[in-house]
Amino acid sequence: MQLGTAPRARRISRTFQPPEKRAITQSATTRGLDAAPSGIVPAGATTMFGFLPTEQLTDDDREKGLKVFTWECLGSHAMTILVTGAFLPGMALALQANNFIIGLLASFAPIAQMAQIPAILLIEKVRRRKLVSVVAALASRLFLVAAALVPFLAPDGSKVGLFTTFMILFFIGGAFAGCSTASLIKDLLPEKSRGSILASRLSAATALGALLSLGGGFGIAPLSQMLGGDAPAYAVVFLAASLFGLVAAVAVGFMPEPRMTPSEPGTRWLTRLITPVQDPNFRRLLIFSASWSFTVIMSGAFFAVYILKRIGLPMSGVILLAMLSQVTNIYFFRVWGRIADRFSNKSVLAVTVPLFIVLLILYPFTTMPERYALTVPLLVLIHFIGGISTAGFNLCSANIALRLAPHGNATSYLGTNAFCAGLAAAIAPIVGGALGSYFATKEISLDLFYRHDFSQTDSALNFSAVSFRGIDFVFFAAALTGLYAWHRLSLIDEEGTISESAVRDQVFASVRSSIFTSSGLNMGMRRMTAFPYEMLKKTSRGASSSLSRAARAMNLKKDRPPQRP
Repeated sequence: MQLGTAPRARRISRTFQPPEKRAITQSATTRGLDAAPSGIVPAGATTMFGFLPTEQLTDDDREKGLKVFTWECLGSHAMTILVTGAFLPGMALALQANNFIIGLLASFAPIAQMAQIPAILLIEKVRRRKLVSVVAALASRLFLVAAALVPFLAPDGSKVGLFTTFMILFFIGGAFAGCSTASLIKDLLPEKSRGSILASRLSAATALGALLSLGGGFGIAPLSQMLGGDAPAYAVVFLAASLFGLVAAVAVGFMPEPRMTPSEPGTRWLTRLITPVQDPNFRRLLIFSASWSFTVIMSGAFFAVYILKRIGLPMSGVILLAMLSQVTNIYFFRVWGRIADRFSNKSVLAVTVPLFIVLLILYPFTTMPERYALTVPLLVLIHFIGGISTAGFNLCSANIALRLAPHGNATSYLGTNAFCAGLAAAIAPIVGGALGSYFATKEISLDLFYRHDFSQTDSALNFSAVSFRGIDFVFFAAALTGLYAWHRLSLIDEEGTISESAVRDQVFASVRSSIFTSSGLNMGMRRMTAFPYEMLKKTSRGASSSLSRAARAMNLKKDRPPQRP
């Protein structure tokens, strides 16, 4: 009976509480678990789709957020693949745009990163990163839908102008959304496994992007025949891109948002913008990001032109080489992600940055001065090296900014980093084009001669050792700026950085492990193949320690006074 009456007694005691105590209890229940401040969801009471930040993320929130982040990464990367690259100038050409409009559209993607500055001020004012990201992303995707509908609905005389306007608005909206999403992801991803998480998402996104680029590239011709023109065919590709973008925008709405760190009262907007520049270590990162973005964009703008015009490969060859780089990307994203988590992002960049510089130096040797027997093998080697290097710096150049930015207040830091990289990327094609035009008719060559008898001038063996012509000078200038970026990278401080040789050892060990794992060799065979090296290491250590002990014993024997008989 006591077990049955106890709950009733408790209910009666709560019923007859004093009025003051009942008011306090009801107030606490109405406010929430921890009496959270206004506009903040208390810990443990997070709703996945909502625009109120939570006080503290739980493990379940992070797990759900990581699943949603996968969809955001896939959707945004697929949209970027189908909008940029060859599809954007193809759409402009199909609409009868001139060269100025095509150049403007190609350069406005990095120029739009300057919109990161007003985006920082808006986020600091509203302090709702997810709200800004979703609204800006949805608006950006709707402008992309409008651009895709131009060939079907716009009058003939206004198609180029409307398409250009909608694409500019699309890029600006994407810059606003990217600024807030980057800050949100920095607080969502756990720091110890951030590199591996980003690497797995980038691998999946790159694989999807490769399939979409192939499907879109080979699907333009049949779509043109079906729809009666190139412009409607490209419009279908842009509509598909907008659908992927809408998936990414909705995915951001389901991410949990931790509360931003409160700013100091009375902080002016200019102080928020200058704070990342005043941080000495982050300022070094800004200089590296700008110089490295300049290097990559200035050289990358001429890779396809060089292969098509100077070497003379068909477009199918360019696509196959690009596929080789993307497949290499997919594998090495995971390799670099594990190394970045175990050591540091700077350790990975210290290896991948010089690899890309080697790639730039190798490009002029594909023509001596024209196409020759080693041209195609060198191109295969260059794109394989490019896949290794771009996987490393695409992953870690973003990850190092996430790591060095302060937790809870990363918006201004990440936005400033993107602004500097975007500004350099906007200037780089202009400088590269000016250099290419200036050196278009100039050449520097070095020929080697061999004569069995120098008195016989007709029997000389002559071959070209070095030949720089036209775009080769652009690659050489990009290699010089890359060397400067490599120097600026060495000045950045990041915890856990190791030497380049140690990183190379980790890469070789990972590749060797993957080869043995996928080749069907059992554990005994793997141990047997690794046995001689391990045995030599242990033997050398044992021999050196034995020699050192013997030497110490001999020295002690010499110094010991002789014993009396």
